[in-house]
Amino acid sequence: MRIINTYEQAAVNKSYCIALGSFDGVHMGHQKLIEMLKHNAESYNCTSMIYTFGVHPRKILKPDKPIFMITNNAQRAEVLEEIDVDVLFLEDFAKIMNLSTEQFFHDIIVEKFNAKCLIVGYNYNFGKNGEGNAEKLTQLGNQYGVKVEVVSPVLVENQVVSSSLIRHRICEGHVYDASQYLGRAYSIQGKVIHGKKNGKAMGIRTANIEIDNEAIVPLKGVYITDTKIDNYMYKSVTNVGINPTFKGQALTIETHVLDFEGDLYSQDIEVYFLKRLRDEICFDRVNDLINQINSDIQARLDYNNSLH
Repeated sequence: MRIINTYEQAAVNKSYCIALGSFDGVHMGHQKLIEMLKHNAESYNCTSMIYTFGVHPRKILKPDKPIFMITNNAQRAEVLEEIDVDVLFLEDFAKIMNLSTEQFFHDIIVEKFNAKCLIVGYNYNFGKNGEGNAEKLTQLGNQYGVKVEVVSPVLVENQVVSSSLIRHRICEGHVYDASQYLGRAYSIQGKVIHGKKNGKAMGIRTANIEIDNEAIVPLKGVYITDTKIDNYMYKSVTNVGINPTFKGQALTIETHVLDFEGDLYSQDIEVYFLKRLRDEICFDRVNDLINQINSDIQARLDYNNSLH
């Protein structure tokens, strides 16, 4: 998959079939849209393109209001690569935010990309102040001879899958539910940094992950997880919290990686949240905490067997 951000780079290909949207999370709804994208690209003998933004529009429109992302750009690109999309175009929102709906369609979609087909979700908005919607896009498509397909909502257990729903589920600690909407486990990437070494003192080493201030952090508690290190997946147990037994105050993400020996400091790792195991507990004695962690580790070892 090519990742590009200029129209000159896009001009290498003669014509495109394009899916438009934010694609944060690349969830089950997005994946249905991408399936249709690939089908149409094959039918029209076009290059398939995801057209999205390098920086989420809300960060530009409302810079004082934080937005928490399900996936960063690297994660999003990795998922799209696995789905086998040809091109990921990361637009600079500031360059197009003041274009009217027709200007955007004509100047970008037609003139820059020579698009033959567009795929959008049912709730897609575009143009200055988001004045355009899927119906308007269809009208412009008819006007300019570009096929437009609108994808209906995807339901999982009677819930309409959306990025906002997934964000809420993660924040509430319902990471298993989030995985059903994503089609994979929610994950956080981060660099391993030095912590207070409480785990090492207990004989249970943990990797303390630097938290991206734009990432969604699950509800405080202990989670059954997998951790990817150098493209290899290890079973792990992860604590999201403040370590109350040791009078901690700052929120941390600490992962105990099973069957791993080695120094992880300054390495980038990725933690996949599979299931919330329990609340974070303040113990009166450190030995009680050690016993509980060992119980959590056993629960992690038993987890995969319980799925069969």
